[in-house]
Amino acid sequence: MDNRLNLAAAFVFDTPLYGIASKKEAALPSDLVIATHPAPTPLIYQLLPEGFGIKEIVNRLSTSASALAVVNDEVHAALTTAKAADAYGLNFISATRPIRMLWSVFTRGTGPRLGLRANDAQHLAVAL
Repeated sequence: MDNRLNLAAAFVFDTPLYGIASKKEAALPSDLVIATHPAPTPLIYQLLPEGFGIKEIVNRLSTSASALAVVNDEVHAALTTAKAADAYGLNFISATRPIRMLWSVFTRGTGPRLGLRANDAQHLAVAL
């Protein structure tokens, strides 16, 4: 939306693994309060383990903030990435899966496109 930016490249690349995580060895109720960034909310319904329901979905600004909400006892579980779950000492209670996503790379100004090759784009995605 910023006129100073120029779309330089776009590529498809999988995100880190997503899953529903809680504190290790936590006694969970059957109806969970789950934190998530709004964008991947549909994954909650795909990944929710059998025997659990959803009491409430609480939006957070990121998957990391969602994981932190579990640590701070604000929610029972979070839809988060493997990296955030590891960072906050959480345990996945669901299966995990990546999200196939279109990534966009922007540059400032009206210069030429970067012309990234597929392999270059994958290295850029891993760095992000």
